[in-house]
Amino acid sequence: MSANWKTVRVFISGTFSYLHAERDYLVRFVFPELRERCARRGLHLVDVDLRWGVTEAESDSGRALEICLDEIENCRPFFIGLLGERYGWGPPGYRAPDEVRYNPRLVFIIMLG
Repeated sequence: MSANWKTVRVFISGTFSYLHAERDYLVRFVFPELRERCARRGLHLVDVDLRWGVTEAESDSGRALEICLDEIENCRPFFIGLLGERYGWGPPGYRAPDEVRYNPRLVFIIMLG
């Protein structure tokens, strides 16, 4: 990858135990084509799907929400929300650090996914 290339990160949100086919379709068909198109323009595309990124230990320690919000911020403005008939996981309480980047309005997006 050339030093002049830029990285584009796309966050995929949706319930982890639901919408598998839709997520898999994105990973197997949509993102490879997007990567090729981006590469022709000097862009490196990275898809961020936290099905593979939050460990059980992080989740057990209450860091899952913080990790999700950090990744959303790192991918801004590229966010894909997969919405279906079921609600996803919601934190038992909002325990992210009291920082502007952890705006409580973002929690609603994750819970809808």
